[in-house]
Amino acid sequence: PVLLPSNAVEHSYERKSVSVDGLRLNYVSAGSGPPVVLIHGNPGSHQDYTLAVVGKLSESNHAIAIDRPGHGYSERHDSVETTVEVQARIIRDALRKLGVEKPVLVGHSWGGSLVLAAAVANQDEFSSIVLLAPAAYPSTNAEWWSLLPHLPVLGPFVVNTLTPLLGRVLVKSSLQEAYHPQAVNEDYVQRSAEMWTRPGQVRACAYDERTLAASLRLLSPHYSGIKIPVVIVTGADDLLLEPKSHAYTLHKTIPHSKLVVLPLTGHQLPQARPDAVIEAIGAAWRAVEE
Repeated sequence: PVLLPSNAVEHSYERKSVSVDGLRLNYVSAGSGPPVVLIHGNPGSHQDYTLAVVGKLSESNHAIAIDRPGHGYSERHDSVETTVEVQARIIRDALRKLGVEKPVLVGHSWGGSLVLAAAVANQDEFSSIVLLAPAAYPSTNAEWWSLLPHLPVLGPFVVNTLTPLLGRVLVKSSLQEAYHPQAVNEDYVQRSAEMWTRPGQVRACAYDERTLAASLRLLSPHYSGIKIPVVIVTGADDLLLEPKSHAYTLHKTIPHSKLVVLPLTGHQLPQARPDAVIEAIGAAWRAVEE
């Protein structure tokens, strides 16, 4: 069996929701103190953080992990162009409704793109941002499978019939790559296989995959204008988002940013290196106070 990191404590959190644009967004929260908002990747859910981060983080912060639209238990309008910019606006609106002021906004992978989009749109709403293995630039092509759910006739067949059969195999394979060089957490694989292969989440994940590069082309010229504290964390052995193409370049673009490179570490930072995630959040708060 694969064990969680020694400092990881599994908890069960009550799911709550907030309504934005007629959609129910799911979130969990724990603790009190300075607010920290946690955004997952693609695919993913709040469970990316409740597995190993929220418990420890909530000892000194008000930790809030949100399911992005169409992911986890959050709703999504299929008819709406739900780009990363739109999702960033929805998350910002949700935080205002919840009365969450000036949080540290944390994003992993695709969630890092969302955090960058939110900071570009209105950085004054946040104390600082933390980017975990962020997708910052349009340097990677969309995966072939992201086109399938939107094909006439074939798309619904793939999503409704083949995904439940093939999805679990694909989930485990992709997570092995994401966790590399560390061992996969089997409990997380099981949860992910159940959640990620639901038709609605497959469609959301495919759309998010397919549209991200175009959004990043528009967003990336504005990164140099981000003036709030920025902490970037990347695994030296990340196989999914090559650090030099994303984290390193982003660090050079935002001169005051802090870059943390973790040796012998891959892409799946919230589960594989929760200690580094919590330390990065602490560094972000310290930078605010300087």
